[in-house]
Amino acid sequence: MFIPLLQRERSIDDFIDKEEGSRLSTVLVDPGADSQEEKLYLKEVCRLVQHALVHLDQRERHIIRNRFGLLGGKELTLEEIGRSLNLSRERVRQLEREAKQKLLANLRRYQSQLRFSLA
Repeated sequence: MFIPLLQRERSIDDFIDKEEGSRLSTVLVDPGADSQEEKLYLKEVCRLVQHALVHLDQRERHIIRNRFGLLGGKELTLEEIGRSLNLSRERVRQLEREAKQKLLANLRRYQSQLRFSLA
């Protein structure tokens, strides 16, 4: 009970060993957790994709959202999407390709802001 009262506050930048080789922050970091920078980046990419989806027609949006699970659901196959739209699997594949080309064209203006290639 008295031990917490006797301990001084420590900064996460304080060294935790006598050789000053390890800082407290290295022990506290969860290596499995996403960094805040990564979370912000992913949020921004999602915002850009949502903005680009507006330029697709309703059927193309439906195909892209369901094909890649963008609404939080599972990714559907071409056949499953085709059944919901009363189209063949091949026609859905063609529409998906056209929609991805439109998305790529709309996202090209943001390419300098993105870390990864749009190719």
